Amino acid sequence: MNAKRRSILIYSLVAVLAIACLSVCLCTAGGLGWWMATHPIHVFETPTARHLRVFTELWTIVRDDYLYPDTNGADWEAIGETYRARIEAGLSDEEFWLLMHEMLLELNDDHSYFLSPAEVAEQEKMEAGELDYGGLGLGAFPLPEKGYAVILQVLPDGPADRAGLRAHERILDVDGEPVCCDERGFDTLQRMRGPEGSTVTLRVQALGEPPRTVTATRARIQGYFPLEVRRLEGDIGYILIPDLWNTALIEEMRQALEELSAEGDLRGLILDMRTNGGGTGTVLRGLLAFFADGELGRFVSRKGSQPLRIQGRDVGGSQSVPLVILVGRQTASFAEVFSGVLQEAGRAHIVGRTTDGNVETLHGYNFEDGSQAWIAQETFVPPSGTDWEETGIVPDVEISLDWDEFTTEDDPQLEAALELLQAQRQVIVPYVCAASAAAKTSNADRP
Repeated sequence: MNAKRRSILIYSLVAVLAIACLSVCLCTAGGLGWWMATHPIHVFETPTARHLRVFTELWTIVRDDYLYPDTNGADWEAIGETYRARIEAGLSDEEFWLLMHEMLLELNDDHSYFLSPAEVAEQEKMEAGELDYGGLGLGAFPLPEKGYAVILQVLPDGPADRAGLRAHERILDVDGEPVCCDERGFDTLQRMRGPEGSTVTLRVQALGEPPRTVTATRARIQGYFPLEVRRLEGDIGYILIPDLWNTALIEEMRQALEELSAEGDLRGLILDMRTNGGGTGTVLRGLLAFFADGELGRFVSRKGSQPLRIQGRDVGGSQSVPLVILVGRQTASFAEVFSGVLQEAGRAHIVGRTTDGNVETLHGYNFEDGSQAWIAQETFVPPSGTDWEETGIVPDVEISLDWDEFTTEDDPQLEAALELLQAQRQVIVPYVCAASAAAKTSNADRP
């Protein structure tokens, strides 16, 4: 045996003996079992084993903590057996995440949802106002029963804006594919995203006009949709609140109120929530604080309830200025809570279309694969006890038009709001709760 082979053999024997000694020591002290328990090894497991763990955790969360003990009428045991069998048959990660999304749709609450790891990262960026992607810079909403999507908002000076796309227009297809919807209800709006500098072709239609084809060049989109702020005739302010996700909107609202009032006292203020699909409790509370004060209702779960208490702050007369809030089909979740509590407190009138009623509060759960689920665990109950899940937010002036059924230049809902404020001479007395100072402190943030 030559010297090189002898050295290799010696080193191998030493390594084997060292591992054997370590194993004996650990087993003698009960340490190997402890080490294995605290350092699980999944190197050789199949994706199916991981999928089953995530599935089981999610299924159990719904069973134990979901807002409705009867799982909203769904047979959760049978659903669990069905989806377990599909997972055991073997799925890719992408197929599994899509399947978990479909499983939560079985609850039929239009609120609970599942996110893949990539979607989790995007939502976190959205909440922080740090969106960064290649696309057109527009927000759109699918309308399955109409077979198209509607443009809600266009980012100023973004690719969509430069291509002449406008809010209220309909998107019929993207790169030749119908935008809405396939047999599972999924749209193709994500196809508008892509590498910076690439192009995408949309077929769109403005109200009362024939369809047209628009080719736009994708660019890097960063940030978030800001408030739309303007002063209208008759000393009326107008603020469109696009969502309740980004905490930066709270400071934007303060600045907007200061700027509007700097030009002279406002006779009224219109808050447009028609494109607002909700967001976080932090932003809800932050924006409500400009217009109301005190206890405005309660979040109720299977395990108890918590009050929604707001400590008001007046900026440019915001606590007393007459308010009208515009609502519509896309107004949902905390946007409905925002609108409804101000209406019920006597702080605002509502104009528009009755909302669908979706005021459940979601709680988030993180899973080992980086995915996430948001499960409805509470509902909001106003002081009157009205079930907004059943009734929606009912306007004082009902004008049942969807966002795609009028234009920025011809907006009957906005006109009705202006008429309401111009006819109103008295100042609406702000709602002040007769609660103690202790009751006016903010409660913990909610999703």
